[in-house]
Amino acid sequence: MSILLYSAKGSNSSERVEWALNFKQIAYDRIEVSSNELTTTYLDINPFGYVPALSVDGLIYSESMAIIEYLEERFPNPSLFGKNLDEKTHIRRVCEYVNSSIHSPQNRTVLRFLRPQLCEQSKRELRGDWIMQCLKKLSSSICLKSGFAVGGDFSAADIFVASIYKKALLHGCERDDFYDGYLEYLLENESVKLSEPQRC
Repeated sequence: MSILLYSAKGSNSSERVEWALNFKQIAYDRIEVSSNELTTTYLDINPFGYVPALSVDGLIYSESMAIIEYLEERFPNPSLFGKNLDEKTHIRRVCEYVNSSIHSPQNRTVLRFLRPQLCEQSKRELRGDWIMQCLKKLSSSICLKSGFAVGGDFSAADIFVASIYKKALLHGCERDDFYDGYLEYLLENESVKLSEPQRC
């Protein structure tokens, strides 16, 4: 089986998929897509012009949530969607909140279209502030049964939440005690720590 992950430096969505692949111990090759390629040759792979895209034996899948759900169906162990329907539903709720309510509005492409007058530094600050404002709303409904976002095990919800918090820190946001403690708890788990994507 040939699995290729098309990714780009700084892509939060790509990090999610890479973390899922690593945690499930699925062998793959990572292909870095340049900014220029996103608007030219890469469009033959994903007409949306976004990363990630996943090629499995030549079949192309896009959108991080769809890819991770595909991986869960194709490679069910270890699971990233909980032990029962209740956990699965709450995991999807958290993922959707991060993906739709937090990530999409602060997306670089969206801001470039809606707020073209802002300089890059102002955009970074706006993106970081938006992420943290939304994460504060989320904090009261996660980590209720353990240090993991939902239930007692690492899940797709943790991948989405941890990745977007780290993105806020990259934008220069102040660290948050709740989410710092949350990240610390996640990385105490050896499998989670070893599977976390690393960026130089």
